[in-house]
Amino acid sequence: MNIQNQSIFRRKPNIVSANLGEELAVLDLPNGSYLGFNATAAHLWRLLQHPLTLTQLCEAMVAEFEVEPGLCRSEVEPLLHSLLGAGLISIADEPLA
Repeated sequence: MNIQNQSIFRRKPNIVSANLGEELAVLDLPNGSYLGFNATAAHLWRLLQHPLTLTQLCEAMVAEFEVEPGLCRSEVEPLLHSLLGAGLISIADEPLA
């Protein structure tokens, strides 16, 4: 799947998360699985409390972690693919209202 700058990412319902210090445990109740997120992935997950585009996510990550925008995108995109593959988030291409 090709992720575009304006693709909108949303958390799926029924996904529960719990803070573990800087890390996060994300529970997929319908499928009975969980994932542990490091500080970077945890921050991205928290940002996804609201629907955001790839551009918005990268801007927020750059502000938080002081990383170069190109490097940020190259690391955020695979993480988004993983979250999509795990069924934890959804993607849409319509603009945010």
